[in-house]
Amino acid sequence: MNHLRPLRRASHPSVPAFLVATLAFGLSLAAVSPARAVGSIGDLYITSDASDVVRAYVGATGTFLGVFTPSNFGNGQLGIHFGNNGRVLVGHIGGGVEEFDAATGGFIKNYSPSGSWQWTGVYAPNGNVYIGSHGTNDIREYDSTTGAFIAVKCALPTPSDMAYGPNGNLYVGSYFFGQVYELDPNTLATVSQWAVPGQPNDIAFLSGGRILVTSQGTVKCYVYDSSHNLITSFAGTGWVHPHGIAISPYTGNILIVDGVTTQVHEFDPVTYAELNPAFLTPNPGDKIVDLAFRPDVHGTPAKETTWGRMKALWR
Repeated sequence: MNHLRPLRRASHPSVPAFLVATLAFGLSLAAVSPARAVGSIGDLYITSDASDVVRAYVGATGTFLGVFTPSNFGNGQLGIHFGNNGRVLVGHIGGGVEEFDAATGGFIKNYSPSGSWQWTGVYAPNGNVYIGSHGTNDIREYDSTTGAFIAVKCALPTPSDMAYGPNGNLYVGSYFFGQVYELDPNTLATVSQWAVPGQPNDIAFLSGGRILVTSQGTVKCYVYDSSHNLITSFAGTGWVHPHGIAISPYTGNILIVDGVTTQVHEFDPVTYAELNPAFLTPNPGDKIVDLAFRPDVHGTPAKETTWGRMKALWR
């Protein structure tokens, strides 16, 4: 993503552009701000640092469902992470990390609204929120009930996206310092760290202890073993700015956002061959950044169904 662009005033997307996109996808104005937001358990949610709207797609097919929510105060959407509490966090280049109800899209609160570039937030094991701050080169803890700052948990240079690994530890990229840190989830003490070429952006995990790290600086995704030895690297068609990465709960395939092709690219988890350079239907035509599947926090196997989902599945 172009991180050097000036910060703009926090606002909703411009009305003309948003209406054009809305009509192009066959949505009514009522669908933009519904009583119940589009998207359900198992669906795919994608951020944009250009239009500052989170879009929802059918998780299994990548078919567009509609706009889940726009940002409230933040500008330049970055990382998106769901919790096991029915909420979702969205980071921003400016204006804080915003929290929304995962089912309704309703705005709940803003963490650190005066903070600088804050890539993302994740829920801590104790239920609070960890946020990486570029301006202060650290990770901070916030009260998840009040939104109040609690403490600086650890120093970490230019933290990018974060992800909990299968071992329960928190993995964090160091964007401008070419490192990935493995942290104790409770104390955030460093367990290990290793160098990654370019600018490590996001992290995901595969079977056998494999760790995937996207790098915007080298336009590749790197694959490491559990001891942080490089296995291989791969890239997608037309990649310029690879960003967020996730593993599909439906196929086990690797899904990676590229901000310039404005698409999610799909890869085989064994051979790393590109299976589909255009997973999203239709192409959003917008600079997208991160992606996450909405989890079922209640352990219910049945999938919720909405009218928007039915229309998308029958298109």
